[in-house]
Amino acid sequence: MSQNNRRSVLIIFLAWLAYMISYLGRSDYGACLLEIISETGAMRAAAGMVSSSFSLCNAFGQLMSGFILRKIRPVRLIFVELISVGLINLIFPFCGNLALMAVLWGINGCLQSTLLCSATQIFTETLEEPYLSRGAVMMNTVGASGGMLNYLISWLIIKNLGWRYVFINVGALLAVTAVIWQCVMPPRADKRNPEFKADENDAEDGEEKMPLLKQLSLYGTVFVIIGAFFVGLLRESVSLWIPTFMNEVFSLSSASSVIITIFVPCLQICGALLGGRLGRVFKSLHLVSGLSFALSGICLMTLLLTLGISPALSIVLFTVNAISMTAALTFLLSLFPIRYFGRRYAPILVGIINFFVHSGDFVASSGIGFLSETGGWSVTLTVLTTAAFLAAIIMLTGNHFVFNHKNHSIG
Repeated sequence: MSQNNRRSVLIIFLAWLAYMISYLGRSDYGACLLEIISETGAMRAAAGMVSSSFSLCNAFGQLMSGFILRKIRPVRLIFVELISVGLINLIFPFCGNLALMAVLWGINGCLQSTLLCSATQIFTETLEEPYLSRGAVMMNTVGASGGMLNYLISWLIIKNLGWRYVFINVGALLAVTAVIWQCVMPPRADKRNPEFKADENDAEDGEEKMPLLKQLSLYGTVFVIIGAFFVGLLRESVSLWIPTFMNEVFSLSSASSVIITIFVPCLQICGALLGGRLGRVFKSLHLVSGLSFALSGICLMTLLLTLGISPALSIVLFTVNAISMTAALTFLLSLFPIRYFGRRYAPILVGIINFFVHSGDFVASSGIGFLSETGGWSVTLTVLTTAAFLAAIIMLTGNHFVFNHKNHSIG
């Protein structure tokens, strides 16, 4: 492997590591949710509002992060994010009420909203193909890797020390990661690749081929944005409530509900890698996204029809749903901006698409809590099944409206 290739791999790994450890700083709340509800006596919908606070603030932060990065270097922004999120996790377990928790978790959401756009900008500035596309796809494994590690760590700590130590441990990990990032990444990220320099020179000369707003009206982008909303609805939020579902439907203990859920993010990694492979093979990302939503709908409908029959079957169905939605997220969030948009606009589009992902997450985080509390899990699964099939119809319809413009190579 050449020196340039080793540098590319190191940049991807460091960005992946920073994103994954930061993910622990958000998913630890979901792993501790049952314990927090039990200790505080909070209603399920109220506890879900803490996660919704994160999702809402993260969504609006995603919308602005691509533009913020035109003023602040991404390497510096990620370092500040790591330190700040670590501090929030250290403070969080000592909050006395859910209102203060929601405020802190909202700030956490704002800070973490810059991560994916920052990583995308680092990739577009420093990497050449095929590492650019590979890096974008690898960032989509973060949710699964971070979720798996989070549930494993949380299970061990909750069982032996209590839920507060989960946040303390994550805070310490974030601080260590920040030090590693600051020591290793800056000199690697300073060297721009020739393609980005060419784009940058074109922009300085006023020779950009098409304004961003004009580009957003092409390539079926509106269908991608709608699909991103449904991914948030069906992926992150469903994963958040799996331990609660297993606890209530099958009467599993809190610790057992958390540990068996590890299988969901473990195999979810396959969804991201499979999505990256299929996205390079199939020309239409809208088509494969629609098929992914259809598979999700089949899983959720089967879960509804077999409700309460088998915990093993439920975990399998949740896992296949997670794999299909991670694949859809890879098509829409990772590959679509790189395939259709220039290097200068790709980070901004990533932020816009991710805004709608987290908007869907926000709607469902508290919505699932409310539905399951008032109507039961059968009503909740009926709504989610309907949403999955509706998303499939929308994406398959969008496949017929995609303009046949020349694509950027994705390796």
